[in-house]
Order: sequence, then C-alpha cells, then structure tokens
Amino acid sequence: MPANGERLSAVARQRRLREAQSAQSTPRASSPATTSEQVHSVPATEEKPQAIEDEEVYEQPLAVSNQFSTLVDASTVHFSSSREVENINERSVKVRLSRGQKCTILGACCLWVKEGVVSVYGAILQASTTTFRLYAPATYGLPSIEALTSNAEFQLDSLGDEIQNLPYIGVRDVWSSTGAGNSRLSFDIIGHSIEQDAKGLRRPKELNSDAWKTVLSHFSSPASTKSHSSSSPRIVVCGRRSSGVSTLARHLSNRLLTQQHSKGLVNFVDLDSGMPEFTPPGTISMLQIQEPILGPSFSHAVLSRQNLGRTFRTHFVGEIERTDLSDWHLDRVIDLLTLEQSVRGKKDNTPVVIVVPKWLEDIESQTASLIWKMMQPTDIICLDTRQSSPHLQPWKTLAETASCRIHQIPAQTFDRMPPLREHELYMQSYFHMSESSSGHSHWAETPILAQDPVILNYGFQTPDVGGVLLLGGSVALEDTCEALEESIVALLLVRQQQKAEEDPAVLDKGLNIDMDDTESMEDRGWRVSRTEEQIPRLLQSHRSHDAFPYSVKQSYCIGLGLVTRLDVVKRQISLVTPLQSQILLRRPEGHQLALVAPRATSDARFTSDWARKEMRGMRGTSQDLKGRCEAGQLD
Repeated sequence: MPANGERLSAVARQRRLREAQSAQSTPRASSPATTSEQVHSVPATEEKPQAIEDEEVYEQPLAVSNQFSTLVDASTVHFSSSREVENINERSVKVRLSRGQKCTILGACCLWVKEGVVSVYGAILQASTTTFRLYAPATYGLPSIEALTSNAEFQLDSLGDEIQNLPYIGVRDVWSSTGAGNSRLSFDIIGHSIEQDAKGLRRPKELNSDAWKTVLSHFSSPASTKSHSSSSPRIVVCGRRSSGVSTLARHLSNRLLTQQHSKGLVNFVDLDSGMPEFTPPGTISMLQIQEPILGPSFSHAVLSRQNLGRTFRTHFVGEIERTDLSDWHLDRVIDLLTLEQSVRGKKDNTPVVIVVPKWLEDIESQTASLIWKMMQPTDIICLDTRQSSPHLQPWKTLAETASCRIHQIPAQTFDRMPPLREHELYMQSYFHMSESSSGHSHWAETPILAQDPVILNYGFQTPDVGGVLLLGGSVALEDTCEALEESIVALLLVRQQQKAEEDPAVLDKGLNIDMDDTESMEDRGWRVSRTEEQIPRLLQSHRSHDAFPYSVKQSYCIGLGLVTRLDVVKRQISLVTPLQSQILLRRPEGHQLALVAPRATSDARFTSDWARKEMRGMRGTSQDLKGRCEAGQLD
C-alpha cells in the first residue's frame, strides 16, 4: 500500500490476498477480491434490523476470512467505495462484516448498528435506532468491532464535540494516523491484528480482549448465576495498576448492560482513587450505568446530566498510600457500599461491578470481613495468575468460605502512556468538559487559565466557602494564601449548623457543620482559624486518629476546581471548574462549600503544571500565527 494510505489497486489486493493465504498454516475461505467494477457499485438497499441470535453462538471460535487481514502492513485503510466499506458522504462510512470478521477504529465516531449484531469493548450491540459514541485514541489499545451474526452492517459518523482539539501537551497524533486521506472524518479504519513494529514505533496497538472471552461468557445470561440463587452477579475486580483492571471493568459493565434479558442497569462502585473510571482523580464513587462505555476513562467523566448514568455519591480521599490509610478513608468506602446496598434493594437483581484498589490489600481481618459482608461478591476477577497473589488478600479465605468463584487471568497492558501523562490527560478532559441540554459531553479547546472563573466569597457575611483544608505537609497559617493559589481543590458540599449569631469571634471558634447535629468539628479535633487575609483555614486543635474535619455524613464531593486568584480586599476566591456556576452559588439552604487541596505526589500529580503548559502553548500558537501574518503567509 502506498505510504500516504491511498486505496490499493485490484491487482495489488489480489496479490496481497494470495500471499496472506499462503502464509497461513490452516487454509480458510477467502473474501472475494474487489474488482474495479465493484468499487463503484451502487449501495445496497438498507434492510430492517434482524433479530438477535442465540447467545451461545457468540462464544464459539471461528475460522473465517477477514477482509482487513490482507492490509496488516497498512497504517490507514481508506476506501472511496468497496464491497465492505462504503463512504456514504464526507462525514460517514458504512461497514459490512461477516460473522467473525472485525475492523479496528482509531479516532472518535458515532456507532449505529443497522443490521445484525456486533461486539465492541465487551458490549453486545444489536441492530436498533440507538447510537453510541466511540472514542479510540492512539495512546490506548484500539477497539475492534466484531460481527457476531452471519451478516452485520453498521455506520460510523464523525463527531464534532471537540475532544480531538484538546491541548494534549507532549502527545501527538492522538486521534489520527499519519497519511490520513479524508480530513473531514474524525476517525480512521485500521487493518486488524496490529503488531508493534521496531520500524514503526508509532503504529497503534490493538485492544485484543480475546483472553477475556471465557471470563465474560460466565456473565452472558442469567443462567450463569444459578449457583447463586436468583441474584445477579456481583463482581469484584482487582489487580495491580496498569494491568488492565479498568479496561476489564469496562468490558464487564458493557457485557452486563447489553446481555440478553438485561434490565439495562449496572451498579458501579469505584474505590480506586488513583485513576477512577467516571469521576476525577482522588475520588471514589457509587454510580449506576445505563449506557455502554465505549472509550477510555478520560472520555466519559461524569458531571451532572449526562446520559451515560447517574452518580449517587462521590467522596474525596486523595492519593492514598498503604501507610496513609486511615479510618476516614474506610468510612467513605463503607458509606458507598452501604449506599449501593440501599439502591440495589429498590432495583431487584441489578448486577454490580466493584473495583478494589491496591491500598485495601493490607487491611486488618476484622475490617476485611465487614467490607466483604457489604460487597457480598459472587465472583472475584484478579488480573494476576500467581497462586499467592497479594491482590487477592485478604479476600481469598473469605471467598472460599462463601463459595465465591475466583477467576485469575493474566494481566494485560494496552496503554502507551506514562501514569503522570494519563493523570494530566484526565484532568485536562475533566476541566475542559461541559454539557449540552441533551446531556451529552462537549469539550472546549480554550486553555483552562483563559476561561472565565466562578467567584466565591469567603468573608463573614453569608460566605460561600466555610473552610479551606490543605492535606499533606505542614503549611504555616500565614502561607495559606500562597499555597492555595493555582492549586487543584476538591469541592465539598457540607451542611452548616444554624448559629444564633454571626460574629467573627464566634466563627473563629469553629464552624459546627453536621448533617444530624450530633457532632461538631471541634468534637473531631478541628477548628477554623482565620489567616491575615481572613481565609477560613481548617487546623487540628489536637492530634486526632481520624484526621479529617468532616464525617462521612457531613459532606460529599461535587467535583474539582482550579484556584486562579485570591482577592484579599473583596475576600473572594476565583476558580475554574466544569461544574455549572449555579451548583456552587445556588446551593441547598444551610449548605456551604469546603475547599480541600490534595497533597501533590512525588511524580507531580495533583499540580496545575499542565494548565500552565496550555497557556504557553496558546501563546506560542498566537505568536506563530502573528509571525506568519507579518511575513505575508496568511491573509
């Protein structure tokens, strides 16, 4: 194939087909070669969606030809029109597959299954009028769309929600391959069975989940849970970081959502604060998913009205190390599991996926037993095949006692991005995100520090912010203002107890904020001390084992913000956040905000370096455009 990715001639394709067939040890049926007459054939008349076939058929191995197998050496496959791929217009492509055939996608698109049944990201999608957004950046394993019926047809439409225009600092060619032919398309169709090549280091890698098919088949129908009465599966997923835990959890959720007889809901409890699936880094959450998740975590962060699902509660815990694990962390874990039990009680037999982080592996046996009783798992999937895997501790003994199935499968690495850059990418996506009235996500390409901030008052008269907490390190009271500026902060909604008077001296003694009016911050060993700028800084009055000012019943996290400026004269804090301003300014009666600045990690996570890089990149672009205009290169 030519380097620029143009379509091969019919003779060249036939030669490639013969070479591919001769190289295979087991002969298989080949796809008919596309002739020059077929290239310009008239599109076939669209048929009505066909009924879904038996699920058992989906898991059977197939030995069929794949029209993309002869194009492995190509970086991008572009067709003006062919038997298998047909350009409908400049923004849309129609693909026809036979059972067992697949094609791999790079970019962002809208997927519409028009005939038959296909599988992507573990989801089983049958023909309907429903469309799904698919995000496949080159920095992650690229998903394949596989036909599960004898004939399948789907349409890919370009997306214009600007996620491709995010200022990806240090990452190039994220959404398109080199030599792309149709610049109007927001996606490319890539040859299948992509292999890493020393001569082509920038070649994308395929998200090959074949090793998970056996495990996924256990949760393909209600019959798989007969040994556990009539309950739906409750699956715990564990393993080391960057081993494919989040990708597997995504596949499981998609399979449970789209299986036959599914009610279309999955409870998702994400306890991994390092890189959560739906909420910002540093948080744990309990959600209910109602649509398949077709993309990496940064492409589907949940704000408020999104169609993807409903967020029931989010807690901020920051970056947790095993030595930092405290009672207040565990209280928030137990709170989410308790909430999930309550939600599940109202929706009978709703399947559950629980992602367990590494920092829960060393908890004491009594705490482990309590968490186990609340999770009540039917299955544990561990991405580690070692018999004495530390990721199964302390669950293995409890699982054997409760007849819980344990599935150990090899870890898989699909991503090509360092953990710090992945963290920054999620932060960028989250802060650039907004929602339309329809509930879909959109991304603005304007640098964060150039966006209009939300102004919050922290003075004595009806303040928006009732407390500022700096986690990690000992920051002197007089250094609070400097430490807070340009910091990432968690926005906590807390309830303020009614006070008889609004006197500064009374406020200095401590805010009594409690949901049930039974415990104040002073009871927990905390007080509010005003800085010289009158910032309400939260400090410990004495060493407390539970080192957090608000109990789990007093607060929950509503999102993140980036502090851009402190006006000490007006006593105002300016911050940028993707949340709508009314969520912060029009709070329920008797509620205030607390700002919690997490501790920056040793590898610079939870810093705003990426936001400053965006501004430098914007200035560089502006100067380049100005220079080109002065040189007469632009009108």
